[in-house]
Amino acid sequence: MSSRRDFFRSMIESSSSAGASVTSDSQNPDSGYRTGVTVSEEQPVAARVQGRGRAFALASLAIPQASSDAAAPLVVPMQNLVASGRGRLLQKLLSQTCPEPKFVTSGEQGDVSLQDSDARSLTSRQLDVTKTEDSFVLRECKDPGMPIVRMGKEGNPLQLMGNFMELKCEPDRGIFLYTVDFHPDIDGKRTRQQCIDSHRDIFGSAYTFDGRILLLPKALDQERLKVTSKHPTEGTPVTLTVVFRVQQQMSQNVAFYNKLFRRIMYMLQLSEMGRKHFDPTQARIVPQHKLEIWPGFVTAVNEFEGGLMLNLDVTHRVLMQTTVYTHIKMLAQARGGQFRENVLKSLLGAIVLTRYNKKTYRIDDVCFDATPLSTFKYGEREITYADYYKEHYGLEIKDHQQPLLLNRSERRVVGKTEPEEMIVCLVPEICFLTGLTDEMRNDHKVMRDIATYTRITPNQRLVAMRQFCENVNKNDAARTLLASWGLELKTTPKAMIGRQLAPENITSGGGVVGSAGPNVDYTRQVTNNPMLEIVHIRQWMLLYTQRDEQHASVFRDCVKRTCKLLGVEIAQPQIEVLPQDSTNLYAQALRTRIRPGTQIVVIICPTSRDDRYAAIKRILCTEVPIPSQVINARTLANEKRNRSVVLKVLLQMNCKLGGSLWGVRIPIKRTMICGIDTYHEAKQRSNSVGAFVGSLDPAFTHWYSRATVQERKEEILNGLCVSLEKTLQAYQRRNCHLPDRIILFRDGVSDEQTNICNEYEIPQLQAACKLVQPDYEPKITFIVVQKRIITRLFAMNRGGCDEGQSNAPPGTVLDNTVTRRYMFDFFLVSQTVQMGTVTPTHYIVLRDDSKFSPDILQQLSYKMCYMYYNWTGTIRVPACCQYAHKLAYLVGQSVKRMPAESLNDKLFYL
Repeated sequence: MSSRRDFFRSMIESSSSAGASVTSDSQNPDSGYRTGVTVSEEQPVAARVQGRGRAFALASLAIPQASSDAAAPLVVPMQNLVASGRGRLLQKLLSQTCPEPKFVTSGEQGDVSLQDSDARSLTSRQLDVTKTEDSFVLRECKDPGMPIVRMGKEGNPLQLMGNFMELKCEPDRGIFLYTVDFHPDIDGKRTRQQCIDSHRDIFGSAYTFDGRILLLPKALDQERLKVTSKHPTEGTPVTLTVVFRVQQQMSQNVAFYNKLFRRIMYMLQLSEMGRKHFDPTQARIVPQHKLEIWPGFVTAVNEFEGGLMLNLDVTHRVLMQTTVYTHIKMLAQARGGQFRENVLKSLLGAIVLTRYNKKTYRIDDVCFDATPLSTFKYGEREITYADYYKEHYGLEIKDHQQPLLLNRSERRVVGKTEPEEMIVCLVPEICFLTGLTDEMRNDHKVMRDIATYTRITPNQRLVAMRQFCENVNKNDAARTLLASWGLELKTTPKAMIGRQLAPENITSGGGVVGSAGPNVDYTRQVTNNPMLEIVHIRQWMLLYTQRDEQHASVFRDCVKRTCKLLGVEIAQPQIEVLPQDSTNLYAQALRTRIRPGTQIVVIICPTSRDDRYAAIKRILCTEVPIPSQVINARTLANEKRNRSVVLKVLLQMNCKLGGSLWGVRIPIKRTMICGIDTYHEAKQRSNSVGAFVGSLDPAFTHWYSRATVQERKEEILNGLCVSLEKTLQAYQRRNCHLPDRIILFRDGVSDEQTNICNEYEIPQLQAACKLVQPDYEPKITFIVVQKRIITRLFAMNRGGCDEGQSNAPPGTVLDNTVTRRYMFDFFLVSQTVQMGTVTPTHYIVLRDDSKFSPDILQQLSYKMCYMYYNWTGTIRVPACCQYAHKLAYLVGQSVKRMPAESLNDKLFYL
């Protein structure tokens, strides 16, 4: 989905004015978008550029550069502005030099005079408009370039259908951008809007106005128009000067159409939660768990190779039928003494739904000192919360002693430099929790019952998509809104031609080679043959409590019987028994009882506890760096599953000691493949963790892993340079040479951050190469991996109709029609899905110095999905990305600090 930043960028490139600064403003869904706040031109420039962050950057972008003979520059310099993220991007936009002007206008009335071209040709291209007091200069914007079409040829052709609906646009329609000046000047944006509304006979009903910029679906008869209106309150005449600036194609302002469909969702009476919209009238009840499941839709409009399309997907929201008040009472009864601490731990960061207005709020604090009988100022009077809800919503608050929930948010106010903090107090008795608790997520029965409603088949998804499009076309207001902008929504999903890559051959120990099969499941092949590279275990320690003596005995016996099957020799362990299950006893034993030369420590824990697990991993990753394997005793209680459990444990132990399990043929020489991912704490503003994983051998079976704890929560890695430098040094020690090519798979990057990756992370990679050797310049290929997308792919039946669809099979590649118009990208389905609908993975090639063909990168991405040693089948992302994810999660969730360097050449985090 397009971001606000993309919208601002397109607006700045298409038109800017000296008297307006473009900022973001909240809005009602059915009133159109708001893109600006008008500032009086009589104000000094310093007064116009007030604010901070994006507001300051956007305001500076909107101020014109001074002419060469001016006494002093009019623009406030941004060199001293410290920016990051979107601010950094805006700062770079400002610092870029504009091309020489090709069209110049002058004169007091602003009439257009051309040097070498016809005036009407201005409407056929996107222009950058800069206005001064008496003249404005039109400059050509940077051409996005030719569409990028990179299609592979390998594989068998496959008929596919996706969740993309065509948006047909009339040829004479577009977005015609005008600026509106008021004389005398009007400060209030609402008053300006009323003046525009009084001329619907000229502008029509389909327009959006932000106080300065007017967008119309059709061009006016005149490029410069003056109309007279009356001031809504004073009744004095007001002159509106409407000047044409630029015509944008329908696909050049994608953010506008996402706003348009948000208004359509409002017309269909769907409830908005985040960026998704749900239909409470179609709620499904799960009575045995006191849950509700709301079906809904998530939409995104973008320009693809096949044109402008609506990406439409079905989604669900799980709501609890119990209130927050009931949840608090349960906590009080269950845990007594630490009541307040438990309430805060359970509720902070949670999202609640207020059914009386169908809105969601994030709980930022719980105020135990306030109750529904507390008062607040409402207008000119003081009123209690209980009376307020009774008067406005007819809700009777029963318990007047319950605490209040606080929601904090910041809202920018026109005319103020600092945003105002908005505090909303909520009564727990009328708030309902959304999502699932940790206990519910760990309950397989709950998750199974929920999955019957949320994991819908491809046919069910297609029916819901078609029904949504029909509802839009049947709704008079929605249909009229689309038609006014020259749009028509098709009800049939887009059909495409993809390809299916052949399954890979799996190489095990002893040279055994076998096909992964159509379902890409090679469990039997891996567990019935020796491992590819074996590390024999001569000395190891087994730690458990007295209560798990029987489980430990079963584990030792099963290890003795199954180790020969995998070709590994395992000696008798050093046994350490703890008298009771205490975190302190585990920590003391690990610090004092591990003998020198111990290869690995295996700990059998009676239950699953996060604090105990974190303490064990923190000691064994930092204080006493040694690979470890933690086993839940409950997994050893089932005698029928003991063999499979122990087999998987032995496979993990071999990986953590530096061995490898299987391999696939990847015929690329002198190449290092890397994976990058980050971890963020969900409910706390703690440090984030970045993980970098790089291959060390030609077979891509050994990896060097390094985690970096970052100072602040952000997706972009600050320690990328050091991580790559350390990995290159490890590669050189192992192979006696540096790689000629580096292929990086970057996970966890959204569309908004791809430009930042290109401008911020790739330069770090080049700097790291220079640190290893001053003249070292490898060819870098940087690929963004996106798995959290709403794209779905279905395999069509032989008849070609949309009945009887199935999931796209593993190895499916789609690199046409719905890929980005100006990007080298493709979709890949690498895994098998037994329930629900498969989600492909989106690969975007940001840089490719090696000039690989699409077939090579597509096949390489698919091969790497076979190489994750914690699953005997393919996974959604390349193995290096999953390794980086596991490492970042372990460090961020449990270890909280950088692991010891001695563990970096082993997969100790599996």
